[in-house]
Amino acid sequence: MSAVAERPARMTDFQQRMKGLVKRNGGAASGRRSVGQGQRANKPANLRTVSTLDEYKEVLDEEKGKIVVVRFFATWCKACKAIQPSYYRMASIYPEIIFLEVPVTNENTDLHQGLEVPSLPYGHIYYPDAGLVEEMKISKKYFHNLVKNVRWYDAGACGLDEYVPPVVDEEKP
Repeated sequence: MSAVAERPARMTDFQQRMKGLVKRNGGAASGRRSVGQGQRANKPANLRTVSTLDEYKEVLDEEKGKIVVVRFFATWCKACKAIQPSYYRMASIYPEIIFLEVPVTNENTDLHQGLEVPSLPYGHIYYPDAGLVEEMKISKKYFHNLVKNVRWYDAGACGLDEYVPPVVDEEKP
């Protein structure tokens, strides 16, 4: 026998990490997660999910004195999945604002139709004592508008500085 064959094989760092993954995942060596796995753990405390019209109304009634931001989405919608991390991040940045998620299901399609949600993902902003103040598309292309509006409402002022009124010539003959 040769001296090389008698020595126990030494595992590389990569092999040790993979062995640890296999043990932690109960034998599954795949690093992939199923949809939704791990996302619930990262959900901010001010983010709630509602599925029925009654739950939706209840949250709006309970939180009348706070700004409420709503995201309408579907679990099968790629655009909805793409903005989810940004929506969660925004919820963690603004802990005093209530963030709602309303998934489309077979049981609550009337909720989405009743609120006239034209497309997904879609957003609403409710302001204290004013009710619904903003409705908008919130796909990745338009998400910056939601961020801007939440920032304005949180500050208690809107960005009128972006509006430049037309010049009126008062010296007409």
